[in-house]
Amino acid sequence: MTMEAKPLKPTQSPEPARPRERAPEYSREMIAPEMIADDEINLLDLLLVLLRHKFLITFLVIIAGVLAVIHSLSLDNIYRSEATLSPRQEEKSGPSLPSFGGLGGIMAGQLGIGGGGSLEKLDVVLNSRDLTLKIIQKYELMPVIFEDQWDAAAGGWMADIEEPPTLQDGLKAVREGGLKVSSDSEKSTLAIGFEHRNPETAKRIVEYYIHELSETLRSEVLHDAGENQRFFMEQLDRTSDALLKEKIYELLAKEIEKETFAKAQKFYSFQVLDPPIVPDLNKKVAPKRSIICILSVFVAFFFAVFLSFFLEFIRKIRTEDPERYRQIKDGLKPWKRI
Repeated sequence: MTMEAKPLKPTQSPEPARPRERAPEYSREMIAPEMIADDEINLLDLLLVLLRHKFLITFLVIIAGVLAVIHSLSLDNIYRSEATLSPRQEEKSGPSLPSFGGLGGIMAGQLGIGGGGSLEKLDVVLNSRDLTLKIIQKYELMPVIFEDQWDAAAGGWMADIEEPPTLQDGLKAVREGGLKVSSDSEKSTLAIGFEHRNPETAKRIVEYYIHELSETLRSEVLHDAGENQRFFMEQLDRTSDALLKEKIYELLAKEIEKETFAKAQKFYSFQVLDPPIVPDLNKKVAPKRSIICILSVFVAFFFAVFLSFFLEFIRKIRTEDPERYRQIKDGLKPWKRI
């Protein structure tokens, strides 16, 4: 059986690929003018708002500046007196105390009783509550701290004061306002200062702190030395061993020498590198009147600008959307509901 050959179909040539349609390109020259125009319109609108309320802005700024000047001038000048302390290092050789000569230095170095102190301990004691309360009570500083409430002529608190300030109030006022203590570990120095309206009072209180700091550290050493001496004397009465008695005598001698050195030093455990002085009347530390005035003017200006845009917003709503303006107005009234 013969098979008929089918005629071959002519091969179809592939259609040429159509080029993709590219999105229309917008030149920068076509876009930029419109964007610039919108920006210019927005900036012009903002400028027009400020110009429309220029009298309000100027008025608020002037009023704020005048009030800031009056307020700053009504503030009292505050003066600070400072002193610089340094922990006394234990001498290893050479004279330590002039009153004892070279022997005193050698003894202090060998026995470790030269009154050496640490910067951290000085800082802690100066900032302690106990030291400040002791100074306030000992030197009667309550009228000085609260001089606005003290009647110097009558020698008591003012009659219109219902509750006179307490020691706790004085402690808070001193630690939060007047006393300034800062330490520099690299230089091993400590600065103590006090701020007050009276420059002489500021200097005097710094001297009180330096003196009481020394006496506090000295009394601590004297107390320990006395207790140790009492203990060693009891041990001498109880023991009969000659060698042990000799050792106890050596320890007892060290405690006696420690007590002697503590009494001999003017400032125990530290030395005053820079004593406090009375600051000049033109050397105030507060108030910063120029900063108060400048900040007040800046704050008033930004507040005035904000108020101008807020008023413009209210005006625009009132003219373009009266119904919403009425709802906002009624909502601001506490006795009405929206």
